[in-house]
Amino acid sequence: MRTPHRLALTALVAVLALAGCSGGARTDDSAPATASPSSSPSPPPASQPPSPPPPSATTETPTPTPTPTSSTTPTPPPDPVMPALHSRTYEQARAELARAGVPTARLKPGAQHKDVTVPRDHDGWYICDTSPRPGAPVTAATTVTVRLARDFSDCTTSFNGYLHQENDPAHTP
Repeated sequence: MRTPHRLALTALVAVLALAGCSGGARTDDSAPATASPSSSPSPPPASQPPSPPPPSATTETPTPTPTPTSSTTPTPPPDPVMPALHSRTYEQARAELARAGVPTARLKPGAQHKDVTVPRDHDGWYICDTSPRPGAPVTAATTVTVRLARDFSDCTTSFNGYLHQENDPAHTP
């Protein structure tokens, strides 16, 4: 019985989305409505103001006035955006973050699994997960955490957070 409810919800969302589309044409609400081709034409309203005359070649165009510049400080650049680092090595990720404008001093490595310790030299280890997620802004206070695994295939292997099943306390042989 869930399928009809999901179908009805999907149809409702689609109808509302289409109803919200205006087709790209904007209408002027202050203009009088025009009659449809099948109805009889109605006389124009009597209180409509006359249209302005077309500009002629002798009409002088006003010169634009310069906009005064404010003496406020310029706005700071936007925060850098977190790049997608999944499946890259730690060394590649550090270079990518530097290109994106994220200081590498805010990069914090960690192990993907509870039973693995990340060595001091982990430049060749692969990134399994990042925080913040790709596309998120990286503010000045954000710490970029990457979860590493020695082999990329280990990123998808987990036994309740452990790389090796025998290290999982819930495992019974």
